[in-house]
Amino acid sequence: MTTTLLTGLPRSGTTLVCACLNSLPNCVALTEPMSVPLHGNAEQALSEVAAFARATREGILRDGFAPSMSRAGLMVDNTFEEVSHNGNLRRSAAKVAAVKIEKPLTADFNLFIKHPAFFTALAQPLAEAFAFYAIVRHPLAALASWQSVDFPARQGRMPAAEAYAPALRERLEQIADPLARQIALIQWIFQRYRNLPPGHVLTYEALVRDPESVLRPLSGASAAIHHPIREINLKTRYPGVDFGALAQALLPIEADIEPFYPGFAASLRHLPG
Repeated sequence: MTTTLLTGLPRSGTTLVCACLNSLPNCVALTEPMSVPLHGNAEQALSEVAAFARATREGILRDGFAPSMSRAGLMVDNTFEEVSHNGNLRRSAAKVAAVKIEKPLTADFNLFIKHPAFFTALAQPLAEAFAFYAIVRHPLAALASWQSVDFPARQGRMPAAEAYAPALRERLEQIADPLARQIALIQWIFQRYRNLPPGHVLTYEALVRDPESVLRPLSGASAAIHHPIREINLKTRYPGVDFGALAQALLPIEADIEPFYPGFAASLRHLPG
């Protein structure tokens, strides 16, 4: 049996990845199903993740239900409201609830569990204990999304990660400007993924181009993914965002992004729209 943990840069398409995996046979992908422990004890947290995975797998096979972020009992591919064009921030439109798993499963089905902040903070030990993948998106696109969403990263904070990374928490507390905190947070996230095995960091852009090829190493399935994936025009998607200012703010962390996005600095000169 395979249990795979998924994490990623916030607003990089991690929930979309779960939706795509759920369209494949013998796969169940859960979006932020755990009540994240904030005690900060990494060893205890690893045991809690393992126990949750075992109990969830058993519950799915026994009862046919699993916890996941959902709306009206259905899995989602985006936990936030649609983009508002009146300046209002997008808020979460989903909550964790028991979801009916309406597909045949073998006893050794593929279980995927996704938590961005929590699993990012524990990336190295989790990657030693589980199959572990991270999803990233071009930081300019992710950062633009952060400006439109009512969640901690908009203020440059990530409580579930900071609980296990006190040095990160101290650094963010010393930065007064929200955008500067966001840049520091993005830098820390990409640094956490540098030590993951080759091929275990997936990009949103590659997912959009060829979802079957990108997700086949995770699922082992050669079936087509029956979930809509669409290209996004960033300026239309995030009206009012100053992309030039975001690009300038990202330049100082070029060295941390370059391994994932070769030519990163040059890409910032080609702003959306």
